[in-house]
Amino acid sequence: MASERRIEKLNNLLREEIAKIVDRELEFTEGALVTITRTDISEDLYYAAVFFSVFGGEAKKILEILQKNVYNIQQILNRKLRMRPVPKIRFEIDHGEKNREDIEQKIAELKRRGEL
Repeated sequence: MASERRIEKLNNLLREEIAKIVDRELEFTEGALVTITRTDISEDLYYAAVFFSVFGGEAKKILEILQKNVYNIQQILNRKLRMRPVPKIRFEIDHGEKNREDIEQKIAELKRRGEL
């Protein structure tokens, strides 16, 4: 088992590398901005959940594209990272980002109405 500090560093490294790969290697629907928000590596370092958010596109379609290309992304990661094992990745929609946007919109609406 890895220490918490090591897992934190690996989460940051993995997030940065996957963000670069997604930006360079994949094409999404026009106008869609995909952001890798965080990663969550398991304690045994064998698996990682990669969370993403989408601006200007449909998250489910982006998820399908990412899942279709997960093998290629994994291969690039395996070559780039000098660690063993390289965690096996799976993509998930980051619903926290959507929740934050909804709350900000509600606060803005309350301010417009003078209730806040």
